[in-house]
Amino acid sequence: MFKDTSTKVLNSVKTKHAIDNFAVRKKTQKDLLKEWISERITHFCNVTSLHGYIHTINDEYRPFERWLWIILSILALIIAVVLLWISWNWTSETPTTTVIESTNYPTYNLPFPAVTICSMNKISKLAALEIASKMRKPYNITDEELAYKLRLLLHFRGSGNASLEEYREVSDIMEMNNENINYLLERLSPKCSDILERCSWKGSLQRCDGLFQAVNSSEGTCCSFNNYAFPKSNYDPKMLSSIPQRARRVTACGYQTGLTILLKSFKTDYFGTEIAADGFRIMIHNAYDYADPNSVVKLVAAKTEAFLSVKPESTYSTEDVYDLPPDIRNCFQYNERGMDTFRQYSYVNCMAECRSAMINDLCGCVPFNFPSNGSYTKCKMTDLQCVRKNKDRYAGSTFQFKNDSSEASRLMRDKCHCLPDCTFFTYPSEISTGTLNRDFSYNSLSFFKDTNLTDESLVHVFFNDLIATHYRKNMYQNWLSVLANFGGILGLFLGFSLVTGFELIYFFTIRTLFDKLAVKIEMRNKKKKQSEDEHKIMK
Repeated sequence: MFKDTSTKVLNSVKTKHAIDNFAVRKKTQKDLLKEWISERITHFCNVTSLHGYIHTINDEYRPFERWLWIILSILALIIAVVLLWISWNWTSETPTTTVIESTNYPTYNLPFPAVTICSMNKISKLAALEIASKMRKPYNITDEELAYKLRLLLHFRGSGNASLEEYREVSDIMEMNNENINYLLERLSPKCSDILERCSWKGSLQRCDGLFQAVNSSEGTCCSFNNYAFPKSNYDPKMLSSIPQRARRVTACGYQTGLTILLKSFKTDYFGTEIAADGFRIMIHNAYDYADPNSVVKLVAAKTEAFLSVKPESTYSTEDVYDLPPDIRNCFQYNERGMDTFRQYSYVNCMAECRSAMINDLCGCVPFNFPSNGSYTKCKMTDLQCVRKNKDRYAGSTFQFKNDSSEASRLMRDKCHCLPDCTFFTYPSEISTGTLNRDFSYNSLSFFKDTNLTDESLVHVFFNDLIATHYRKNMYQNWLSVLANFGGILGLFLGFSLVTGFELIYFFTIRTLFDKLAVKIEMRNKKKKQSEDEHKIMK
């Protein structure tokens, strides 16, 4: 009978444990996740240093008060997230910023600008008549008529308009004489040796052919000083040994310490100009940039003395900026991308090459005044109408397509991909002029010795100060400022700190693992106790 009683008690205990285990399994399947989340949140709110969270679970408060704190905490979290998103967008959209580092930067650290001089007269009358007299031509065209027809070559610059028949007539005559437009225009243009009558650099009289070289520019063939844009120079071979390998610099300011040039206009030889004026177009630009309308341009009339005072400015980028990809920092360093035509990269050079590629795609050739490394076909007179027709599409800083803006974006991205310079120099300048009159002047007697002034122009280009403005391009926010900005926003609205972040991770990960371990230990102890109870009952 005792055995039967023990058996009944044992069965009762087993049944009780089985019911408890079944209830635990049933509860785990339904409510374990919900209870775990509720327990974690309650525990976190009790111990966290975040503002207001402890009030959301305080049993001493009425439900209305707890809900008020819940709404305020959620609202503060939403505002903080929105402000963080705005701050991140600002950082992404403006990765770099440019600030003034110094207004007393020594000018001897900056290269002297290139000075490109272009005569208003694009075609010499004497040269045109001489060339026309030597060319083979139809019997019904005189030398003078042919000389006037050669002025149609200037239409490549966008000035003037004529019929296709007139262009074809000139093209046929050129083919009859096996003439090349580039070579013909070079002979028709006024020569640098004729234009440059006297030159002085840093107050010292020097040979003009040792300072100036003939270069191709947007204005055609011009005379340029301190120009290193092209890989090969065009100086007289006898003067190459005296040409510096890098851009020239000056260590002083004032018109007597810069460049002085006496220019001869030859007004009686004018035969083709783009504007109704005589004299010269002076372009001030970076020594490594192509001379185009992007340069600072000043007009100097004949019989005047002009003072071009230059106030240089420089901009450089920090190493933090160079650590960013070019598309994010939105600039290229001069050696980060190779050029087909020019010595080094610059935004001006890149756009000049891009315009050449653009007009070549549109018309199958490039005009004479566009940069080319020889891979493009030079335009003929019969291509002139296409060049003029598409001028508005390729001549600007971006390409214009009336019906398809996506095509312009594609060409700018695929063919050009031109970004601004990370480090560059600019040369803002002012000009003041007066009538050139040597009757009462006793300065620069050696410079004007043995000169007979008629229609000359005297030009001085110089730095007007010993100091310049120096700009620094830096990251808008580095990792430290981003951390401080984010920390300030989160601290202001939530009271968030690095310790709070560790708390958040700890209570939902590490603490959970310890809780699971504790549950396993407790379950093991229960099983052990259950086994001991059964053993006692059996005894």
